[in-house]
Amino acid sequence: MNRKKLVIILSAVLVISIIVFAYYRRSTNDSSTVKIGALLPLTGSGANYGRSLKQGIDLAVNEVNSTGGVSGRRVEVIYEDSQSDPKVGVSGFNKLVGVDNVPVVIGSLSSVILAVQPIADEKQVVLINSSAISPKICEKADNFLFSLMVNGATEAKFMANEISKTNRSEPIAILYSNNSSGVDTKTAFVSQLESVGGKIVATEGYELNTTDFKPHLLKIKNSGARLGYMIAFSSQEFATILIQSKELGINIPWYSYSGIETRETLDLAKNAAEGVVYSYPQYNPTNTLYQSFQDKYGALYHTWADIYTVTSFDSVKLLLDTISQSGSSSIQIQQGLRSQKGYNGIFGQVKFVNKQCVEPALMWKTVRDGKYQLHS
Repeated sequence: MNRKKLVIILSAVLVISIIVFAYYRRSTNDSSTVKIGALLPLTGSGANYGRSLKQGIDLAVNEVNSTGGVSGRRVEVIYEDSQSDPKVGVSGFNKLVGVDNVPVVIGSLSSVILAVQPIADEKQVVLINSSAISPKICEKADNFLFSLMVNGATEAKFMANEISKTNRSEPIAILYSNNSSGVDTKTAFVSQLESVGGKIVATEGYELNTTDFKPHLLKIKNSGARLGYMIAFSSQEFATILIQSKELGINIPWYSYSGIETRETLDLAKNAAEGVVYSYPQYNPTNTLYQSFQDKYGALYHTWADIYTVTSFDSVKLLLDTISQSGSSSIQIQQGLRSQKGYNGIFGQVKFVNKQCVEPALMWKTVRDGKYQLHS
């Protein structure tokens, strides 16, 4: 055998060895740890959501590790900051997969999830949406994407139906964020409300990080609207809209969705938030599991857990339960999640019913006496 043929053969063997090693490492993960990637908006316009999500993830991981981990394997979370930017999110996802070799990533923000989803499917890495609401997410959740967050279209249709029952003849204005979650949810709301005879007199979209909403609010005030539906993005935006609405003397009932329920919204808006009515996943506040969770969270963070903390906590617990039963490779996790018959989460049963998305029942909540409360 001449030297040239020997070099070719050795090169081929080396390439095959690298491929086999990479596949083995990807399929089995580290034998001593269970790695999870988390792609969160730790900075940028969605940072308040990122903080809640991270706290929920950390609480779940610490709880599991304190009781022996997953089949004796310690759980390790590797965080990447999406900076609330889809391009940065894609880079962070590629780093988690290519460098850290995680088989699953917990993600957030509609624009980031939608940007990462095709890559997750291509690279066969499980992507779990724990907080984004764009209806397009559930449309694409049929391969490696799973969603544990209530679909924005579900909330929008629920709201449209309920408004039509009690205020069918009242003209309504819509103020929404001009991003994936806002636009897609607004579209679903308009379609549903018009189908049941509702009257929309104004639709105002605003750019993220807007601080002066008065031009939009003045148009709403002059439209003759008697109701308002608000699909804001950040807690700061929710609060500023409510404060400036009061300043302009816009005395209409405001309706919204579950994203409004954060500590920051109330801290910033104060009495301007009083009376807002919004949709929320149905749960029993006296349920032992819910109370225990809030107690643990309160003892650690000295406050209460919002929806994003709950969904991220449930995402981790469901994921680790799946890994313990099915295995820790991306394919095993995908198949395990697909075969889940129902998981007992903080808000009740977590079950994928619409493709690979949850569809929880919804209820009304409101701000009363400076607190988020069940609406009666």
